[in-house]
Amino acid sequence: MCGRFTLTKPGALAAAFPQFRFPEFSDIRLPRYNIAPTQEVLGVRNDGSGLAERLHWGIRGRINVRSESLLARRGPIRRRCIEFADGFYEWSNRRPYYYTLASGRPFVFAGLWEPENGTASCDIATCEPNALVAPVHDRMPVILTDANIEPWLDPEPLPAEIAAGILNPLAASLMRVREVSRRVNNANYDASDVLESPEPRLL
Repeated sequence: MCGRFTLTKPGALAAAFPQFRFPEFSDIRLPRYNIAPTQEVLGVRNDGSGLAERLHWGIRGRINVRSESLLARRGPIRRRCIEFADGFYEWSNRRPYYYTLASGRPFVFAGLWEPENGTASCDIATCEPNALVAPVHDRMPVILTDANIEPWLDPEPLPAEIAAGILNPLAASLMRVREVSRRVNNANYDASDVLESPEPRLL
């Protein structure tokens, strides 16, 4: 599952992803430290434009889609998108853990999009966890490697046999994790101090 994530350094996106066009972010609030479902996220649809735009997180209430379900569809996968992030959270016993790339650079999730209420809504694909995520959660978001971004965003329908080589967990060696403040448990709280070390526990 992916239920909360961050985009703390929007200024790093253009250098990390020069293939996309990033307009001024005046119409979407950035940076973000606690992005939650039903909120706006920054993403790119597979419409061939390469334009980063606002997407609504949640397709008819669905925030995640299992990669296994996508691969089991009869036909190819059509409306695909990415969402930009630089970290995501998972919880164990209400203790939040923050996952990033070891390099510290931003990355993208694989997702689907649908037209909805005059805008575009999206979800995030999930897969089996890698060795770093597995002790905390039994699912993780699909983080695309640089090589997989282009085929995922190709405007043409994506056959399941090609998607099967894309919708996989990122190598654990490329990621880092640390426990952070329980302030992030409140989906309405969005400030940089959620990334601080956890508060000392009372004995």
